Amino acid sequence: MLRYTHLEPPERRQPQVAEDYAKCFVSRLGKLAPLLEAQDFLCAGCFTAADISVGYALMLAQHIGLNERFAPSIGRYWERLQVREGFVRALCVQEEAAVK
Repeated sequence: MLRYTHLEPPERRQPQVAEDYAKCFVSRLGKLAPLLEAQDFLCAGCFTAADISVGYALMLAQHIGLNERFAPSIGRYWERLQVREGFVRALCVQEEAAVK
């Protein structure tokens, strides 16, 4: 989706393709929504690499405005991930590296 909304030059962007990908992404997130209504994290009752992986996808989704389409349980999950100490530290390191 980033390709068709941000990375391609304006004349090569394909809004319909991006929207199709967005619908697919949000549909897949919908499969996680019931799980995250019942528990705080994806696996093993605690924060794992699965949460990092999904969290990265949610961060990208937020960057392109798809967070408005998150189910409530996905939105709450994303909020929990963003306040984790490790997430905050990683963002700081990323910002510092971008400035260099």
